[in-house]
Amino acid sequence: MNHFLPTLTIASLLIFSAATVSAQEKEKPKGIQGEKAPLLDVPTWIQVPEGKRKVEITDYEGKVIVMLFFQHWCEASQKRAMPTLKRLVDKFGSNEGVAFLAVQTAFQGLTDNTEDKIKIAAEEFDLAIPFGHTVKTPEFPTVNGAYKTGGTPWWVIVDKEGIVEYNGHYLNPEEAEAGLAEMLGL
Repeated sequence: MNHFLPTLTIASLLIFSAATVSAQEKEKPKGIQGEKAPLLDVPTWIQVPEGKRKVEITDYEGKVIVMLFFQHWCEASQKRAMPTLKRLVDKFGSNEGVAFLAVQTAFQGLTDNTEDKIKIAAEEFDLAIPFGHTVKTPEFPTVNGAYKTGGTPWWVIVDKEGIVEYNGHYLNPEEAEAGLAEMLGL
């Protein structure tokens, strides 16, 4: 009698089950466009408003909120998304009707996407906006799970009513400027 057969059968079923779950996970739609923006629950922040230690989505009720979820080591975040964020902040940052946030959502490269990198990113791109840092773990998916991000960079724009107007990997700078101007009534 072959004693490995039951073990191989169980192992095969486990592998098949894991592959099926993984395929189902990949098929899940990303983002939460059209839904109410959930809380961020990000533990670490820099450059927050005076008197605060952290920020939350509820701090910006009645405002348009532009959020960039990034990782320091992500080339698309560094070469495309951060310059777009800088452009938008430079154009609209003085408008009281809009808030900008950047959150490093470390889910890979945890030895490189460390908390200290948010200060480096803020300085490198000359962004005086709140920067947060959180780490995604299987047991605690954090903001990645709440916003159903599809990786980094991931943009989220929340309208004045708190509904996610846009989310996705790419934000066209010209279209974003036009869209923000419209949302702000400019």
